Amino acid sequence: MNLKGLRKHWDLFATSDPLWAILTHPDRKGSRWDVREFFETGVWEVEQSMQQVVALHPSLGKRRALDFGCGVGRLTQALARHFEHVDGVDISASMVQQANDYNQHGSRCQYVVNQKGDLRIFPDQHFDFIYSSITLQHMPPRYIRRYIAEFMRVLAPDGAVLFQLPSETRKPGSATGRAIRTFYYRFLWDILHPDTPYMGMYGIPKEEVVRLLARHGGKLLHVGADPAAEPEWEGYRYMAMRIPAERSVVPAVPHDEAMKGTD
Repeated sequence: MNLKGLRKHWDLFATSDPLWAILTHPDRKGSRWDVREFFETGVWEVEQSMQQVVALHPSLGKRRALDFGCGVGRLTQALARHFEHVDGVDISASMVQQANDYNQHGSRCQYVVNQKGDLRIFPDQHFDFIYSSITLQHMPPRYIRRYIAEFMRVLAPDGAVLFQLPSETRKPGSATGRAIRTFYYRFLWDILHPDTPYMGMYGIPKEEVVRLLARHGGKLLHVGADPAAEPEWEGYRYMAMRIPAERSVVPAVPHDEAMKGTD
């Protein structure tokens, strides 16, 4: 699936059942999320995450944060309790429109549509903190790799990033065989159900994620098990900081290099 396909499916989710698409609780499907309860889950999640962040990196700046994969702003607004300004970015224009409608923080929360495979809408070293939860797992690995590299580029010296990502599927069979089956399943889905959104699940092995962070100027602070993609996937939460040594600028990753690899 390419970015055009991802945008199509998440725009369909945004117009059919946006809150459930973001938090897929079985008993909330069919527009049964209470809006207040939905946003309170974001407050709880961010409070727990920020306790961990401050414990591991007490000198973190609090000027500007990025919520990558913001949806309707569930986590963006919660991050505004901790940072002066928060940018929420999403591939779906329909999600971003709803995020603006739900926004309770005025200009302190800004929502941006980004439909490209990078974050060049933001300059180098722009954010003190980057947070991404249950977002990267819905992108093919070639895009995950690119965005992780971009996280490090737009992260300020001594800034921190915290993100969740599946690692290995617990299903039997080789990775190549699973990738082929997933490709044909998506292909048939688009033919048989063109107006029904599809939510794919993907991951990258933990060892590769650790190497990616180091390659692009990151120092790993913590890796912990994460249950978001269970029961089919083993997953982790990664926290890393941008190494401030030499105060050198990490150049933007060449597009072709970052996109190497298969789905």
